Amino acid sequence: MKYTLVMRGNPRYPERSKKAYACAQYEKTLSVDELIDHIVSHGSSFRKGDYKAIISTLAEAMAEMMAEGYKIDLAEMGKFYPTLDCNGADTMAEFNPDKHIKSVKVNWEPGDDFKNLKDKITFREDLTRRLQKDALKADMEKWDK
Repeated sequence: MKYTLVMRGNPRYPERSKKAYACAQYEKTLSVDELIDHIVSHGSSFRKGDYKAIISTLAEAMAEMMAEGYKIDLAEMGKFYPTLDCNGADTMAEFNPDKHIKSVKVNWEPGDDFKNLKDKITFREDLTRRLQKDALKADMEKWDK
């Protein structure tokens, strides 16, 4: 996995010095079709259409069951559960869900395949996006001459 380094300060303590942090660099966002192609390339007995149907049905069922208040355990993938993003009311009697609940979010608790993901990754430092852009621009200018 590629990463870049950035210097960040703590907004709570602006007087403290900034520290270097790693930021993951993503190669690209895989579409469902690309992920399914990857799965199928490993010798699966299912066809691409089977996986698409399973993913679509799973997403629909998960949303329906979470709306009913269920936490969903997908074994190695992990657990998915709804949480509420809301504003507080001054008293319990004044709380109105239509007014105070802003949204429902889905949280994920990693399963075994994701818990120790760091142990499965080889990290490689990469140029920042700006440095990549500058290097590309310099290469283009070199070739234009």
